[in-house]
Amino acid sequence: MTVDNSMLFVAVPQIATALKEDPALVTWVPTASLIGTTAFSIPFGRLSDVWGRKRLYLLGLVTVGVSGLLCGFAQNVYQLIGLRLLTGASSALIAANAWALISEVFSSQERGKALGINTAVGFLGLSLGPVIGGSLITQFGTWRVTFFSLVPVYFILSALSYKWLPGGTTSGQRRPSDLPGSLSFICGLALLMLGLSFGRVSGWTSSSTLAIFGSSIIILGLFGYLELRIARDPMLDLRIFSRNSQFTLGNISTLLHYMSAHQGLTVLIAFYVQWALNRSAAVAGIITLAKFLTMAIFSPFSGWLSDRIGPRWLCALGMAFVTGSLVLLANMGPDASLVNVFLRLSLLGVGIGLFASPNINSVLGSLSKDKLGTASGTLGTFRSLGGTLGLVLVGIIIGGGIAEAGFARQLGAAFMALAVVAFLGMIVSASRGRKTTDK
Repeated sequence: MTVDNSMLFVAVPQIATALKEDPALVTWVPTASLIGTTAFSIPFGRLSDVWGRKRLYLLGLVTVGVSGLLCGFAQNVYQLIGLRLLTGASSALIAANAWALISEVFSSQERGKALGINTAVGFLGLSLGPVIGGSLITQFGTWRVTFFSLVPVYFILSALSYKWLPGGTTSGQRRPSDLPGSLSFICGLALLMLGLSFGRVSGWTSSSTLAIFGSSIIILGLFGYLELRIARDPMLDLRIFSRNSQFTLGNISTLLHYMSAHQGLTVLIAFYVQWALNRSAAVAGIITLAKFLTMAIFSPFSGWLSDRIGPRWLCALGMAFVTGSLVLLANMGPDASLVNVFLRLSLLGVGIGLFASPNINSVLGSLSKDKLGTASGTLGTFRSLGGTLGLVLVGIIIGGGIAEAGFARQLGAAFMALAVVAFLGMIVSASRGRKTTDK
């Protein structure tokens, strides 16, 4: 799934050229999948707790494969955006169950190591996706190959998962459906993500942006009322956030981590290498491999270590590394060498690798097994929100300054802003107490 997403970013310029569309409109292709995944992760996580994780995980693999095939045949950008929204919703079926299935299969003494290996594979996919996607487009001369190439992979994974995956734990009892809560959450969160995307393009005070945000607030407020006052068995029991500090602080840490160290940072590095250092896009892509490689190396180790010493201080140490590396990036001038950039990103990757799998282990371990789908879906939602907020923060700081002589200084200010967010993440990570499990 990470290969799929990262390959798509490489294909966006070719899609705009082939379909003769405005590049700004084509950027809604990856945005649509992000909105779908974010909005549906928690509802599908809750559904898997009732219906079974393996069943919904397999459904996700099949529907992602089918939607990818249809994307390859899309005739215009609007079809592609709609199909990518379907892909995002289908990906939520996978994302909401993958970590939960791992947590069920492995004992609490081995869970961190398993999650670390899973995280490392995900990071490897992120690093290889642009390389694979660029090579396929160059070889075959069409963006459609980025979708067609992964279709057989998803179907093969479906067959292997059907054969080898365990059935997955369910609640063991019939539970009433919280359809009003699910629908209000999906609509409210989708509008929130839409507003964040519109704001970057149309302006934060435009009538369309304000209308979308206002609608989102009203619908999410309705969701909160339904979950706390009406629903007999709520999709997401909001009281968990007040009584389970491990779960709450772990999710907040996730949001701050992804806000400071992922999508927004990747945009900054691309601009810095290409605009400040006057290097090619290919060089910018190669430089970012530094982060992914050290992430992949340290994730299994930190996951294994979290099984033995607990996740709290590993997460705090990881965010400390992220903070320090961002401060170092903020102090690079327009004449820094590529080696310096590479080393700073390598240090950042160490921090991400130390944080990621222990934090996942902490959140999944904070709820009982019959709520693992909800825990996994919530974690995925906070991750997506954090990545989007990182893009928003970076856009606000550097917006309109690309062609100015002082752009390198603006980039430095953006790196420092992300460092402040990472520092807050370090404090939150260190604040989580002993492990608590919500019964």
